[in-house]
Amino acid sequence: MATTTNAWPDATNTGVPAGVTLTPSGDVVITQAGAVVSGLNITGSVYIKADNVTLENCKITSGGWAGVTIDSGVTGAVVQNCTIDGTGRAPDGTGNQGIMGSGTFIGNNIFNVENGIVPGSNSVIQGNYIHDLQAGGSPHYDGIQIDGGLSNIQITGNSIINQWGWTSAVMIDNGFGPVSNVTVTNNLLTGGAYTVYADSNLGTASITGVSFTNNHVGGAQYGDALIRGNNSVFTGNYTDGAQLASTLNTSANSGTTTSPTMPPATPEVPAAPGIASWSPDTGKTGDGITDANQITLHGTAAAGSTVKVYDGSTQIGTATATSAGSWDYITKVLTDAKHTLTATATNSSGQTSAASAAVAVTVDTKAPAAPTIASDTVNAANQVVLSGAAEANSAIKVFDGTTQIGTATTNSSGAWSVTTSALSAGSHALTAKATDVAGNVSAASTAVDAVIGSGTTGSTGSGTSGTGTTAPAAPKIASFSNDTGTAGDHITSDKTLTLAGTAVANSTVKVLDGATQLGTATADANGAWHYTTAALPDGKHSFTATDTVSGVTSKASTALDVTVDTAAPDAPVLLSDPTTHNRATVSGTAEAGSLIKLYEGATLLGTTTVASDGDWSVTTPNLKHGSHTFTATATDAAGNTSALSQPIDPPIGSHSGGGTSTVEVTNVRQHSDYTATIKGTADPNSEIKLYDGSTSVGSSTTDADGKWSFQTSDLSGKSHAFTAEQVDTADHVVGTSSGAAMIGSGRSDTLTGTTGNDVMVGKAGADTFQFASNFGQDVIKDFAARGPSHDTIEFSKSVFDSFASVLSHAAQSGHDVVIATGSDTLTLKNTQLDKLNSHDFHFA
Repeated sequence: MATTTNAWPDATNTGVPAGVTLTPSGDVVITQAGAVVSGLNITGSVYIKADNVTLENCKITSGGWAGVTIDSGVTGAVVQNCTIDGTGRAPDGTGNQGIMGSGTFIGNNIFNVENGIVPGSNSVIQGNYIHDLQAGGSPHYDGIQIDGGLSNIQITGNSIINQWGWTSAVMIDNGFGPVSNVTVTNNLLTGGAYTVYADSNLGTASITGVSFTNNHVGGAQYGDALIRGNNSVFTGNYTDGAQLASTLNTSANSGTTTSPTMPPATPEVPAAPGIASWSPDTGKTGDGITDANQITLHGTAAAGSTVKVYDGSTQIGTATATSAGSWDYITKVLTDAKHTLTATATNSSGQTSAASAAVAVTVDTKAPAAPTIASDTVNAANQVVLSGAAEANSAIKVFDGTTQIGTATTNSSGAWSVTTSALSAGSHALTAKATDVAGNVSAASTAVDAVIGSGTTGSTGSGTSGTGTTAPAAPKIASFSNDTGTAGDHITSDKTLTLAGTAVANSTVKVLDGATQLGTATADANGAWHYTTAALPDGKHSFTATDTVSGVTSKASTALDVTVDTAAPDAPVLLSDPTTHNRATVSGTAEAGSLIKLYEGATLLGTTTVASDGDWSVTTPNLKHGSHTFTATATDAAGNTSALSQPIDPPIGSHSGGGTSTVEVTNVRQHSDYTATIKGTADPNSEIKLYDGSTSVGSSTTDADGKWSFQTSDLSGKSHAFTAEQVDTADHVVGTSSGAAMIGSGRSDTLTGTTGNDVMVGKAGADTFQFASNFGQDVIKDFAARGPSHDTIEFSKSVFDSFASVLSHAAQSGHDVVIATGSDTLTLKNTQLDKLNSHDFHFA
């Protein structure tokens, strides 16, 4: 059925009517119930704090957070025929809103804002012209923004023109709670990524009773509507929005008669998903056989769809496709057998695709039987020719003790033959192992004793060459444990050591310390042996081993020298702790070469190695204001750790000149000329000194509200960490910022958070942001979760140890993601929680 409208709202029929005389004014705060405010030219913001207030025929030019703010709980507010210019910048340089709060909003002309109207519950939005959206920072433009926790909103007869390719003309989501009873009808709506959204993916609350009817839409980057995870109605709308928007502010905007070009349609069935790959494909790659009984499927499907995975006709699980259309699924334990895996995709309308192409995977977790060695012959080249049987088509590896000396593949009957590499004179215990096509490895075969000597060669089946009385090869001491302290220095605090080595299979190994025999061990069928000593005295020990076969003893092995040291060093002595720039430098004395660990309570602040003269010093990271108590331990090369030192307790952020003051860095804004503006707070009318690391870079003065701002010089070429100090009239430091303003170089930087409140800007490049425990309340302003400059957040495992742990502590807060643990928070500005994945995080 055709529909006729009057002229759409534009600059000629909204805002302050022609002929109204305006009186200049600053900020307007309305506290009288029932007041009518009209005819003002307001440079500033309007705050409505009483019921039944009418604001009309006013021009508002505001760089505040909103042109008009209606307090929570206020009812009956009316804002009509006002011109609202947001100037394109909020107080922090980002974007602001035209109108915020509950009320009736009619005939207003709103522009130069990030979001036109952010209504409360029980609001009517009618006949407004919202256009030319503009904001600094990284804005998410919405003509009307409904972010959850709201109900009973009517949006009728408006012109909402979003000239950007993001985010929407009308945004409805559940980021802050449920949404119910919102009608969007007979509006002119254009632009955005999608022109209208009803998106349940930003939270867990419901979206109900939402309808988009008889609207004129178009001009979006991806499509007219994104309705995801709910049953919102989108019907009877028209696709002539972009054409109608072009007539605004011209004589052609005189009314419209159109017929719907988008009648309700049967939801489209999604395309069949694809199973692109699976892992791990052990053994021979590409043969579809694996020894893993849990596999991971990787595939593609319609974005946001639910993927059901089947083994034959049995559903074994589900996954959700990302916004990019990728999905992964890890199976439960699968039985040893052939499995035929398929997948289907179901969209938010409940439509299910056809099944994907099948992927066949055979699970084989059973190791093959140990091979048999039927014969072994020593040839004139001192090689051993072995033959035997094993599982058909398996790979055979032949070992001399633990050293691989030959390989072969069995034929379809299981037969195999190997000619080893040339072997040294003496007895050799040879074994074989079989690896099947799935990658399962058998136990070792029974050993054969091949003797390489100077006698007759070429005997068959005996495995010998020569007289058989040749001494066996010297055994080897391969390792010892425990090697405490610094690995590889052969200094240990363990008095009872375990030696491990190789010898002729089943031979007797004698272990000596110098000339004193400590004991014996027997090599196993693979030639491996182990020996654990009794308690050893402190000092240097020289271990050797001999090997005896058929009464013939080998030469001694190469000696293994180990020093046993079980005495802990003395506790360190802490001598001084000067503080500067919110850090303390603690120095002292301890055993030369030992490792110093400096603690505050149980928190490790830093480490260093003591110099040869016994001196050491550690500079702490940024610390919070107040008293701190430090202790230290020393750990020697053997791994012995001393008792705690006596404590030392420097105050941080105060000087003898007076009390402490609170100084914070609150924001960083980078500029195209490679400079940046750093903002913060401190005591009103005080002097602030700025440092880049330990280098003084300038000063600023706070205003009457305690706010300060500092413009840097050119920052190109390297990363920077700015801190701030407040000084009194005698130039004594009375306060230091708990955290820093960190700015990357534009390449791939690593920015490490302090224990204070940091503001981080990585700039271009694939940056890494590191956070240890007690990291404070930090902000990353430009986190890139995708693309060639993909950033990474690295948490200490004492904070989070997995992506699942991060998600359980993360929430969407407006356009930002907040990750909270205890009193610490990390805010990722302008980031969507559902766009984060495990590749964005590391755990160290």
